[in-house]
Amino acid sequence: MKNLTSLFLLLGSFLSLAQQIEYTGLLALQDSTFIPYKIELTQENGVLKGFSYTDLNGAHESKNTLVGRYNDNEDTIEFREVDIVYTKSPIKELDFCYVYFTGKLRNLNGRAKIEGNFKSYYDDLQPCINGKMVMQSDEKIERKADKLMSRIEKSKKVPDSIKQRLAKNPLLMGNKQQGLKGGETLNVFWESKIAYLEIWDPGKVDGDAMSIMLNENVVKESYAPLKAKTKIPLTFNKEINTLTLKALSEGTDPPNTAQIRITDGNGKEISMLSSFKVGEQVKVVFYKKDLR
Repeated sequence: MKNLTSLFLLLGSFLSLAQQIEYTGLLALQDSTFIPYKIELTQENGVLKGFSYTDLNGAHESKNTLVGRYNDNEDTIEFREVDIVYTKSPIKELDFCYVYFTGKLRNLNGRAKIEGNFKSYYDDLQPCINGKMVMQSDEKIERKADKLMSRIEKSKKVPDSIKQRLAKNPLLMGNKQQGLKGGETLNVFWESKIAYLEIWDPGKVDGDAMSIMLNENVVKESYAPLKAKTKIPLTFNKEINTLTLKALSEGTDPPNTAQIRITDGNGKEISMLSSFKVGEQVKVVFYKKDLR
């Protein structure tokens, strides 16, 4: 019994040190524009690390590295974006606005809202845009969405066609990343001269096939993702390098879908689900980090 008690105390101590929380909400800008915003935080001894997503699943989805602090004695939280990982927005210049937030939070346990004013700055700390941030934990949002969808599903007054449309609504689907769709481009900031591409079928292996090209060079003329992950090395020899995946077939269960993971061998990772039709393509464009 004594050993068992010690084990539970040790487990409780570990859980109190490493805490993972996700919040989703909106950035309300001064011009009345609303932008979807999501943060993934890991808290350990008051130090926050993680990522933020702006316009998640939208045409301008961006992912940033996040750092900050949480003081449970004073119920304060502060975090800021320090680096951009990727963006779906066209890149015309390498000046980006980074969000800075300081506010009150009763408990970093998903029960309380994160709400308050935020500021944003460029790399050189020149002011960018300001506004208000309102977010709630993913757990609460998912519970509310599940309850609403359950009521809709049980209702005989709601036609099946509307139920199907609501099931695909981003607000009711929650806040999970939907991935890279046909015609979209992911712009990535990369420090290494190499990358490792892994592609596999996360669902039923149904004969999807795609071509893979790096710049003007064919990497795989025809590749059919399997359950097993295949690691394909990529070498970058330009300032800007473009990886292109083109759907050749959709298999027996359209569309062509595959899980893509790109790593640099040093801990950096980008993971995304691709979904495209025959003839469509998705691109990942790698920009050198020191490109200024």
